[in-house]
This record gives sequence, structure tokens and C-alpha cells, in this order.
Amino acid sequence: MRYLFRKAVPEIRRVLLVESGPRTLSERFLPVLRKVCGEAVEVDLFTCLPPPPPGAMPGVHNVYRSQDYLGRPGRLLLLKTLRANGYQGMVMFCADSPLLFRSKWALALRLPVKVLIANENADCYWLDTGHWCSARSMLAGRYGLRGLASFRILGQVLLFPFVLVWLLLYALVVHARRGLRLLFGWQPSSRAS
Repeated sequence: MRYLFRKAVPEIRRVLLVESGPRTLSERFLPVLRKVCGEAVEVDLFTCLPPPPPGAMPGVHNVYRSQDYLGRPGRLLLLKTLRANGYQGMVMFCADSPLLFRSKWALALRLPVKVLIANENADCYWLDTGHWCSARSMLAGRYGLRGLASFRILGQVLLFPFVLVWLLLYALVVHARRGLRLLFGWQPSSRAS
């Protein structure tokens, strides 16, 4: 990952699009990517899905499938191949999908690229300290931390230890009473009606 502490965006001529979500996301985001990086940008695709049919994703040159690079030697070969391609940028989808979760972050950390984060709505921002407000806003929306919901979640976090202790003490008392009853035939005193 490069340019994390600079807001400046280098000239982007070649981009790796990591398809970490449904195919429709990538198809919808390609026109936005051309607006952000320019019409002449070359796009390569890294995916775990089947290759797109011809003409489905115009402008995508090379397709790298994660299934073709299994095991440590395969991952090292993939990394070597991607580094040799000389990407200046990488698009990473942060959608509500577990596809390629570890792979996209590993590639972002190991490739010398400027990372563009995109979501399901084709909104995007560069991953750097200059755009931390956008990142915070996107995460707040994703985890429901906007408005009064954030106070409710904060209250739940603060009450959790007390609720846990209460439930553990209750379980201890119930199991202790059952153990005493089984060992000694002890019956709790019955209440007079």
C-alpha cells in the first residue's frame, strides 16, 4: 500500500479490480472507475467467481482467478505476477460480502498501489489519511452507528459486563442447588401458601 499518509493521487494508468462481492457490483462500478481514473485506464480483474462472459465487462484486460493460485507457492506466484504488472491503483469493494476478504487486504498491504475503497452503491474514496472522514462515515453507516442508534449500542456495550456477571451468578446458584439436592437429598424449604 502506498500513499496512505498523502492525500495526493498519483497518475493512475493501470488498476487491479478486486471483485470481493457480486459480479453486478463490478459491472456497476466500472463506469465510476473510468470517471475517477480516466477513460484510458487499463483494468485487470482478480476474482473468485467464474470469468465474465465476453463483452460483459468492457475494458477488462486480464482476469486472475483465486482458484488458479492455491497454496503458498500459488499465492507467491500471484503476488509476483501482480507486482510485475505495475499497477498504480487497486479497487477494493467493502460490500456486505465475505468473498475474498482476507485476499483483498493481503493484496492491499503487499502491492505498491494507491487503494480505492468502493461500496455497494458505487460510492468510493481513496484509502488515505486525507479521506478518513469518508471512511468513518461509511463504517458508521455499515454498522448502524448513526444518530441515536450509536447511544443504544454504547449503552449495550457498557451494560454487557454487568449482565454477564448476573447470568453467571444465576447459573451458579441454580447448578449449586441442583448439586446439593442430588448429593444430599436436600430440598429447598417450601413456602407456605
